[in-house]
Parts: sequence; C-alpha cells; structure tokens
Amino acid sequence: ALGIPLALCLRALGERKVFTKRASTVGVYIAAIVVLFLYHQFFLPNLEMVAVSRFVALNLALYLFFLVIPYLGQKGGFEDYVLKLLTDFVGTFVYASVLFLGLVAILATIDLLFSVNISSKLYLDLWLIIAGIFAPAYFLAGIPAPGVKVHHKSVYNKFLQILLLYIILPLLTAYTAILYAYFIKIIVTQTWPEGIVSHLVLWYSLFSSVVLFFVYRLQEENKWANIFLKYYPKLILPLLVMMFISMGIRINAYGITENRYFVIIGGLWVAGSMLYYAFKKSPAGVKIVFAAAMAAVLAVLGPWSAYTISKFSQNRQLEKILTRNDMLVDGTIIPAKKISAE
Repeated sequence: ALGIPLALCLRALGERKVFTKRASTVGVYIAAIVVLFLYHQFFLPNLEMVAVSRFVALNLALYLFFLVIPYLGQKGGFEDYVLKLLTDFVGTFVYASVLFLGLVAILATIDLLFSVNISSKLYLDLWLIIAGIFAPAYFLAGIPAPGVKVHHKSVYNKFLQILLLYIILPLLTAYTAILYAYFIKIIVTQTWPEGIVSHLVLWYSLFSSVVLFFVYRLQEENKWANIFLKYYPKLILPLLVMMFISMGIRINAYGITENRYFVIIGGLWVAGSMLYYAFKKSPAGVKIVFAAAMAAVLAVLGPWSAYTISKFSQNRQLEKILTRNDMLVDGTIIPAKKISAE
C-alpha cells in the first residue's frame, strides 16, 4: 500500500527528468524497495494507533507529492489537472464496480442454473483482480503526459459547476452562519464548550479548503465564485482563532496528546491556506498541496512528531500531579501520604 504511491512519485520524478540514466533509475527503485522493507521492519511492528496513524499520514503525503511533482515550478493549470484526476478516479470506481457486479451476476447465475458450486472465495479474488489490476491500469493510463495541459472547460462541466457554485457554496455559507451564531453565544454566555468546537471547525475548514481549491479557477467567469473567494477565507479566520483558543484551553488543562497535535497541525495548515486565498492573487494550489504533504510527513516523523511531543507533554503532566501531591522525591515516585478523593 505504501509502495504504490512511492512508485508513482518516483515515476513522476523520472518524467520530470530528475534522473535520466537507466542505472540511476534502477538504483532509485532498488533503494525504494530497501526503504519499504526497513519501514515494515521498524515502523510497522503492529496495527496500533502510532503505527497506523504514521502509515496513513505517509500514504497521504506520498499521494499529495504525486499530485504536485508534475507542476512544481510551473504556473497555472494545477487545479484543472487535479480535478481531472479526481473525476477520472470516480469514473474508474464506477466502471470497476459495474464490471464486478456484472461478473458476479454471471457467476451467480451459472452457479444457480447449473449447480457448479462456485466457491465464495472466487468472488473476493475477482474483486481483488478488478480493484488491484484493472482499476489502477485504467486510471493511470488516463494521466496526462508531461507537458500536456488539461483543458479548463473539459473538466469544469455544467454538472460540476452547478454542484460547486449553487449547492456546495450555499451550504458552506449557511454552515458558516451557524458557527458564527454559536461563536456569539460563547461570547455572550462566557461558557466555553469542551472539545466539540475544535473538531467542528477543523473538519469544516478542511472541507472548505478543498472546495476553495476547485472553485478558484471559476472566479474569472462567475461573479458568485469571485465574491465567495473574496470574502469567505477571511470569514473562516475568526473561527480558526476560536478553534485554537478552545484547543489551548484543553492543552493547558490536560497537555498535548496525539489527537490534539494533529488538530493543531491541521488548523495551522488551514489557516495558512486561508491567508493565502485571502491576500494573494496568484494561483496557490501547488504550494498549498505541497505544504499539506510536508505537514503530514513532519507530523509523524522526527523529534517534533506528534508521538514525541505528546509523550513529553504527558510525562510533564504526570510529574506536575505527582509533585503537587508530594509523591515525587529525587525523581522517585512514592506513595501519597494524604490525598483528597477529588
């Protein structure tokens, strides 16, 4: 699963002429295989939270790198390219599903009419062949060759424009109004909710960032899209401030955990994206997606990772509790002499 996006990134780099000689190409792929083997041995010892979250983050980062590599250092067309890949992916999923269901119907009919006793395992094998061989081959065959630009009007068809401009954008506007009303309620009542604000704002703003990414190319030809892009990113910034304050209250009380760390990283990326959309006029798509990929990598690898920081923070929390109750003497934990039930 990690090898597929890694190989895609290497292929994209090869098409950008980062390495051209056959020997260097073979060497790079051999090194990738070694890295995958070492990763499996040392970073995937089990399927617990740390190993799985790191695995998911690196998968996400590699797929994002695969998107941006063809357009690094280039101007314009990135949003069209990503949208083409997205629509091709959805189309591939539909084709693969129809093909699978059709073949299942044929096998089931043969089994029913001729009493062949087809094994149920054959259906799973059939799906694995279609999803693992047919679908990737079909999808990858449709990726534009290096230097070939995707035509804007070929991907932003009428269906997609109506979906984005007249269904999703009004829904986001209504949701923003609800969050602002809740924001005002917090200020009036001076009562800060526990935990729910951060996740509501984060997932809403992440989705908003994706929508803005695709709407960006429509602002020149649609007045509503232009107005939305002009004001919406600025409206999200106060909500993000509310999210950071809510998260700060939780961290001050209970320290940093992996989940809180990921929320902060996601919030910082969204804030950067919204600031870019609000005050920069040049296309920002490649930079924003590249930043997301880098954030995913940095969040799970290195001494600044979620796991290292949260471990340090929780150890400090424990030390404070022990010290406050006279249970820590010269670095050694001792039983409490007197401690309240609370």
